[in-house]
Amino acid sequence: MTATRYQRADLGGTFLPVGQMLQIDRVCEVAEERIVCEMDLDAGHWAFPMHFPGDPIFPGSLLIEAAGQVVALWAWDAGLRGRPRMAKVSAEFETPVLADDVNLTFSATVRRRRNICLGRVEIHAGARRIGTVEPVIVVLSDDSA
Repeated sequence: MTATRYQRADLGGTFLPVGQMLQIDRVCEVAEERIVCEMDLDAGHWAFPMHFPGDPIFPGSLLIEAAGQVVALWAWDAGLRGRPRMAKVSAEFETPVLADDVNLTFSATVRRRRNICLGRVEIHAGARRIGTVEPVIVVLSDDSA
């Protein structure tokens, strides 16, 4: 089992989004079919003031985006290069991510079939389970239309 670590500043060299759409702050572990990533949060995160003002929660769509980025990072570490696209996703959330949550952990298992990566991403805020996202990421080669 080989551990690989990336910080947010290192992720610019991958094929992930940039700026505020990059959801991942660090990759803690990549090993065989497993990847663990973290996202830092605080009450000042750009999404909280806009998503239900007065009763802020972190948008589920951004949690789904983050889970897709986790699987895409696994694909990158596994040597796939190109343009990742989320082809399919299912998600179940149990509790909301609140403005006083400090850190989210995304623990994923990924199965690969050629350029298709099927992930199961468990999301936690501390010990509290947030939910599960199952993204299917297809990495298109750079020469495909």
